[in-house]
Amino acid sequence: MTEILIRQAEPSDYADVVQMHYPSWRESYRGILAPQVLDLFDRQQWIDEEYPQRLNRAGWAMWLAESDGRLIGMTVFGPELANPGQLEIDSLYIAVDNQRRGVGGLLLDHALAAHPSGDAVVWCAERNFRARRFYQKKGFQLDGRTFTWTLVPGVVEAPQVGYRLQRSC
Repeated sequence: MTEILIRQAEPSDYADVVQMHYPSWRESYRGILAPQVLDLFDRQQWIDEEYPQRLNRAGWAMWLAESDGRLIGMTVFGPELANPGQLEIDSLYIAVDNQRRGVGGLLLDHALAAHPSGDAVVWCAERNFRARRFYQKKGFQLDGRTFTWTLVPGVVEAPQVGYRLQRSC
């Protein structure tokens, strides 16, 4: 792989981001949510609503990884809402054909460096074993937090587990 550029996203990038993010997200939730459920998500809604809502929070940002002018990864992070002294990794997705090449580690390192104090926390789907292994290799540990992401109550749910990287004394 050639050199990787890490840069902050602008709203004008969102259409390109969703073209990379959606297939990667879909792959992450394959086997966790039914394919017909995954197909219900509206990419335009991510561009118009999801990204702006996440990034409208104080201190939050989206950063992109590019190689040869092509978007290959993204992360969204900022101060945790319930505990602003902690960093929350909201999203970290890598283009399917660029996974396991160090891009996720570069984006995670960037997020950690951007918020160097306090613990870092992230939610993972309980059955997303690839993401869970990634964070464990980076020093994150299960912290006992859980919640269920509910799309259709009692019908479409995805249990989540919390991970924490302890960085404070």
